[in-house]
Formats: sequence, structure tokens, C-alpha cells
Amino acid sequence: MSNDSIEHRMANLIFLLRQKCYTKDMYFVHSFNITLAEYNCLVLFFSRDSYGVKDLARALDITPGGVTRIITSLEKKGIVKRQISKEDRRNINVSLTKKGGNMVERLREASVELHGKILDQMEPGSQETVLMALQHLTEAIDGWVAEHTGNTNKK
Repeated sequence: MSNDSIEHRMANLIFLLRQKCYTKDMYFVHSFNITLAEYNCLVLFFSRDSYGVKDLARALDITPGGVTRIITSLEKKGIVKRQISKEDRRNINVSLTKKGGNMVERLREASVELHGKILDQMEPGSQETVLMALQHLTEAIDGWVAEHTGNTNKK
């Protein structure tokens, strides 16, 4: 396979995208004075108000022990709280405190603003094409992951 094949170009572009996304994520980490693990956990709360520890572990693809360390740190900062599940007392639910809800909302707003600035650097006619390509890429990667790892977790 030559270095200019479509597969080679895609591999290089995805590697570069990963690096640039990491740099972008670290901007938020430093801006909000949180760790990368805490950031990865908090962005999950963009779409849900609470999670079980097992659900967080699955979504973050880490062990429940790893989630416990992140939650303990966020709890000490007053960002999340833990409660025993009313449905099953063996499970722990994690939700945002008022301070945590405010932080996640500020994080969401900052993320939307930053991504708007990124979109502004593209030709207006290509923005929707880029978004559709990202959607297709995400779905293709999900398919590969499910086929090769048995993991059907779609983050």
C-alpha cells in the first residue's frame, strides 16, 4: 500500500485529529481546573442528569474502581454527589450538585462557542459536508469496534 493511498491518508488524518482534539480538550481541562479524566466524565452529563457507577464505567471504558477515583475527586470539589439507588441498593447513582450543574452548563456553552469558532474557519458551504462526514466516520468506527471487540458501546 502506497503512502498516498486513501487508507494511509485517512490513518494520518485521524491521528492528527486525535492530537488536535486532545489539545482542545486540554484547553478545557486547564480552563476549568479539572483533570482530563474528570473532564471526560463531566461531558457525559451534557446528555443525562445522573449515572450509575457501572454506566459511567461502561461509557468511559474504564473499571468501576477508576470511576470511583474520579467521582471521589469530583465529590471533594463539590461537583457531584453519590446516592444509593432507590431501585437497587447495591448500586450507586452519581448526579451533579448545583455547583456541578453550573460547571457543566458553562463547559457546554464554552464547547459550543469553541466549535462555532472552528466552523467559522471553514467555508460556509462545506460545514454541513464536514459534519455529515464526521457522522459517517463515527458510525463506521462504531461498526468496526462492535465487529472486532464485541463492544457495542456508542459514546
